[in-house]
Amino acid sequence: MVRTDDQHMVGELVAPEISELIASKQNRQARAALMELLEPEVADALMAMDTKLRAIAFRLLPRSRQTDVFVLLPEDQQEQLLEELSTEQIVHLINEMEPDDRATLIEEMPGELVTRLLSLMRPEQRRQTQIVLGYPPESVGRLMTPDYLTLRPDWSCREAIDHIRTRGKSVESIETMYVVDERGRLIDEVRLREVLFADPDDKVETLMDGQTASLHAADDREVAVHTMERYDMPALPVVDRDDLLVGIVTFDDVADVAEEEATEDFHKLGGVEALDQPYLSTSTATLVRKRVGWLAILFGAGLLTVSAMGAFEKHIDALPLLAVFVPLIIATGGNSGFQAATLMTRAIALREVEPRHFGRVFQREMLGGLMLGLILSAFGFVMATGVGMWMYSGEEAMFLRSAHVGLAVGTSILAVVLFGNMAGSMLPFLLLRMGMDPATGSTPFVATIVDVAGLLIYFTIATLILGI
Repeated sequence: MVRTDDQHMVGELVAPEISELIASKQNRQARAALMELLEPEVADALMAMDTKLRAIAFRLLPRSRQTDVFVLLPEDQQEQLLEELSTEQIVHLINEMEPDDRATLIEEMPGELVTRLLSLMRPEQRRQTQIVLGYPPESVGRLMTPDYLTLRPDWSCREAIDHIRTRGKSVESIETMYVVDERGRLIDEVRLREVLFADPDDKVETLMDGQTASLHAADDREVAVHTMERYDMPALPVVDRDDLLVGIVTFDDVADVAEEEATEDFHKLGGVEALDQPYLSTSTATLVRKRVGWLAILFGAGLLTVSAMGAFEKHIDALPLLAVFVPLIIATGGNSGFQAATLMTRAIALREVEPRHFGRVFQREMLGGLMLGLILSAFGFVMATGVGMWMYSGEEAMFLRSAHVGLAVGTSILAVVLFGNMAGSMLPFLLLRMGMDPATGSTPFVATIVDVAGLLIYFTIATLILGI
């Protein structure tokens, strides 16, 4: 669940006070302090406590709030809490969880604990959990809940309202209800408001407009994010391959997915494997393991840069001033590529750009890279010329030599920025065509490619212009 910084600070600020109250056996005061907090704030406070105190604080919460707080905790702290709670407390906690949250918990826990949890569930809860677990890990089926209201098209609105009164307390949302046929196939959806304000004798089918968006249980969960964003709906029905209604996905579940996917993309853009837990809950060894792979690959690729520098050693000996501008050339090209890769990866993730737009994107980035290169190359020419005049002051043909150096640097910047822009914008398309996540390695690959290519471009142009 998304929490604001202020809420996060509230939980952390009160954690020491609550811990002190519990340690001094003032449980009534500790409970009162917890009751003043919202569920996300309680979760933040618990995360800031020691394991033993966290378990005591959790038990002080009313049972009606325990489940809502529990699902907000990181996986490792959920597991620790389950080890501290009694069997009766675990039974209540597990049976009160939503099926999708329960399935997520079961999926992440060790096998021995999973067996115990399944044995403690009521038969209906166990059946619902096993249904959700039957879908692929990253699918919409893992997000859905089977708690929803269905209506029949031949019911009167009076019958529909009676059904809502009877079944409404046991479902997650009654704002939207789903109309199904005798086989359970989804036909349409109607809003509670429409049923309440309709004539009691009107049929439900008179409220239908034949327009409803739905998800397939086997769809990737990112489809749920894009569909809910497009149609701006609080919940979406989920159907199977036969169009049978099997569940619904709600906004809060989709918001969690959107946050996870965005976090994963940011990690990949930085050349880091996505973390499975919050940063502070992840061990140092795990952080090293998540980072060392890409660092090793890039270290190896960096040897290409060293090789490129070595190949032009005689050029540097002939004109040492060239070496001064190497960091500038590499950094400018790398920054251009990083920007382009970031923009394109995000555009692909949001489906603003698709493979069929390749030609259009190529033209736009070619023009954009040319314009950016011309602007930066002008600065580079002036700066390099000025440095050359300072270093060659008093020498014969000072201005001419400095201008040649400025022209070499400026032209190289133009070429490197253009190359970096094209590499950064086209590589995500290539990864997508290969069936890979465009965020995977886009930025690290671009940095390495542009570094090596930038050196080759720079020294080639300098050779041609300066005649060395």
